[in-house]
Amino acid sequence: MDVRQQYEAACGRLRSGSARLARSVLYLACGFPVGLVWLVCCVVLLGLGLATALFLVGIPLIAAVLLSGIPLGVVERARLRMFTGTAVPSPHAPASGRSPRAWLRQRATEPATWWELAYAVAHCALSYCDFVLVTGSLTLSLALLAAPLLRRFTPDGQVHMAVFQAYSDTQALVLVLCGTVLLALTYLTLTRYAAARARLATCVLTKRHSAAGVDQDQDERIGHLVRSRARILDAYDAERRRIERDLHDGAQQRLTGLIMTLGLARLELAEGDSAARELVDKAAEEARTTLRELRELVHGIYPATLTDRGLSAALVELAEDAVLPVETDVALAERPPEAVEAATYFVACEAMANVTKHSAATEGRLSLRRTGTGLVLEVRDNGVGGADAESGTGLLGLADRVAVFGGTVHLSSPAGGPTLLHVEIPCGS
Repeated sequence: MDVRQQYEAACGRLRSGSARLARSVLYLACGFPVGLVWLVCCVVLLGLGLATALFLVGIPLIAAVLLSGIPLGVVERARLRMFTGTAVPSPHAPASGRSPRAWLRQRATEPATWWELAYAVAHCALSYCDFVLVTGSLTLSLALLAAPLLRRFTPDGQVHMAVFQAYSDTQALVLVLCGTVLLALTYLTLTRYAAARARLATCVLTKRHSAAGVDQDQDERIGHLVRSRARILDAYDAERRRIERDLHDGAQQRLTGLIMTLGLARLELAEGDSAARELVDKAAEEARTTLRELRELVHGIYPATLTDRGLSAALVELAEDAVLPVETDVALAERPPEAVEAATYFVACEAMANVTKHSAATEGRLSLRRTGTGLVLEVRDNGVGGADAESGTGLLGLADRVAVFGGTVHLSSPAGGPTLLHVEIPCGS
């Protein structure tokens, strides 16, 4: 390696060290104003909350203080990301509800919230020490390096800095050497201390803690899988609705027009060739049969009644179309979310299909009611029983569809009957 390469390597190390020192100084020094702002806000809110707690006005203020570690955690994770240059994950699980009350309930029950509050309290004290360490060490180091220059601006030409004194140029040069050594020690101290502080913050502010101190990363992965499955189901239902609209507005309308055209052709051939009339009549009958089958197919894909009149009307229509008598007890004061409506309807369709095909029942009963947490669907028949949820894909498909919403499926089917399918699907109000 020649002199030039050695020089370039030394310059590279100097730039890297300077950048590392600058990041460490910024990380340590900027923590103090963050902690100071948090402390002032908490003291003000807590004082106002305690003063007005008897009037219930202060309860939200006290709650805000208890949850104040969350925004400070967000700021600290952003500072960690700038210091380390890597992504810093949040320890909080994604919000499971859209309402503020659901968000508050979830955050208040998460251990990560209280770890952030504890870190915020400790950060106020540590950040003050960080600020004093950074400003004190850098100020003293730079002042020692500038000792010869400072002598020119003092009336008596003397320099006094802490335990360091210089009365002559020689002593000032000695202070420069001391400043160089102190600056090197400052570099080593600040960079290592900043890294240790960052590791502490990362441990507290990014790792998930359960009540037993167990990492909850697996819960996050499960949550991602559940939400992904829900998105796939929503896309599947949207595609079903699109196909239903295309068939209804396209193929059905064209078949209706064809039947009308064949009817006009039949009138034109009233006095014509009988063989031609028979062919036209046969074509018209085939077209009507095709139209009827297409309507049944469209209804099975996504019934218009479900979209236009809601779940109650669609279930009543489903029971009326069954091949055996089905008693219905369906009444909802308001329509549930669209995705829940679709899932409940197709669960009922599959259940009624099983009753028709496998139960040998003479009558059935379909009921739907709203509870405080969601919908409860029950399908009962007086058939032979013996249904097994593990023996076929139909009931497993019901369980999978309901599980997307956090619902459950319970099957009771003793030999000899009766069979009861009990489905619970949570949904928002």
